[in-house]
Amino acid sequence: MGPVTVFRCSVFVAAIGLLLLTVCPPVGADETRLRGQLLYLPVYSEVPFGDRGLSINLSATVTIRNTNVAAPITIKRADYFGASGVLIRSYLKQPEVIRPMASVNHVVNESDRSGGSSASFLLEWQSDVPVTPPVVEAIMVNLTYNTGFAFSSQARVLEQRP
Repeated sequence: MGPVTVFRCSVFVAAIGLLLLTVCPPVGADETRLRGQLLYLPVYSEVPFGDRGLSINLSATVTIRNTNVAAPITIKRADYFGASGVLIRSYLKQPEVIRPMASVNHVVNESDRSGGSSASFLLEWQSDVPVTPPVVEAIMVNLTYNTGFAFSSQARVLEQRP
């Protein structure tokens, strides 16, 4: 290879590197630290399908993962709302502490259709020190006969406490 070819290859590799840095930020690039959030999480206890007004019941597992390696977070609220906006139940009787790198689950059973096809959770967490926000997801699953359905949703921030 001549010097011009090596230069072109170097420029190409550098350009690809810059592109990857802008598209895929390095781990730890988002250093957002908060003391708490109020989160909205869509869940589905049933999904309508077909032309005959049928629906499939789903179990929904809400998972809250503390992403911190040093500090606990406290879950202050885990409220389940139906499609009409009515509070169905609170999953907490008292605040729940999640240790660093630990997680908790709250399950809506497959037989529980009280939430309807567009239920939701309001979740609130706090920390005594600024921490990285938890990862909050819902996994909805149904395994009937030889067919399975599974999909997930992620929480959306309604309020932040820096």
